[in-house]
Amino acid sequence: MQLDEEAWKRWVDWVGRVRLDLKSTLTDRTVFQGFNNMVRDNEAWIGQHHGARFCEFVARSYVARVAMGVRRQSRDHKDAVSLVGLLLQMNKCAAQLTFDFYLERFPRDPDDFFWQKPTFKYVSEDGHVASERLVSQDIEELRRLTTQVEGFVDRELAHLDRRGFTGTVTFNDLDNALDALNRIACKYICLLTGGYRDSLAGTIQDPWTDIFTVPLRKPA
Repeated sequence: MQLDEEAWKRWVDWVGRVRLDLKSTLTDRTVFQGFNNMVRDNEAWIGQHHGARFCEFVARSYVARVAMGVRRQSRDHKDAVSLVGLLLQMNKCAAQLTFDFYLERFPRDPDDFFWQKPTFKYVSEDGHVASERLVSQDIEELRRLTTQVEGFVDRELAHLDRRGFTGTVTFNDLDNALDALNRIACKYICLLTGGYRDSLAGTIQDPWTDIFTVPLRKPA
């Protein structure tokens, strides 16, 4: 694979799409956590009003949503955009990704902090050329934390596999997979766009929890 301007633009486009997709999934986690806290604090009251079925529905929907979101970013496919697919391409071009090439995309401003140097070190051991080993480490970490979730999606959600799914996927497994995707995506967003962020999980600005304080059905 050749690292040229076309490949670089494709990577920038892909990482932007990855950012939007992961941000949406992380926002859904924030909403579910708020919903779950409300349920825990009002468990007896909800039970008295036969709310268990609805709460179970929300939990199942959340699990499916996040599991599918994890699988989208952890699976490489020739017709799909994913974080792992992006990293695999970058790994193939590691020897061509030099600091000089990087500075051509992000020229140094003599009046500003030389952020390009520490940013390039995300993928370089010597500061001069990208390292296959470092990119591979990120790929392997993602695969380690997402493989079980992928199996759950493939055999339970996307298909009713004749072999069934013999493993287990917990809420902690989903959190760990999503946290790894978030952390590694932020690293490559910074590298490819020059925009630093430590998380894609933004703060929800509107008072969305107000809905828990009123009936869903408008009084007559």
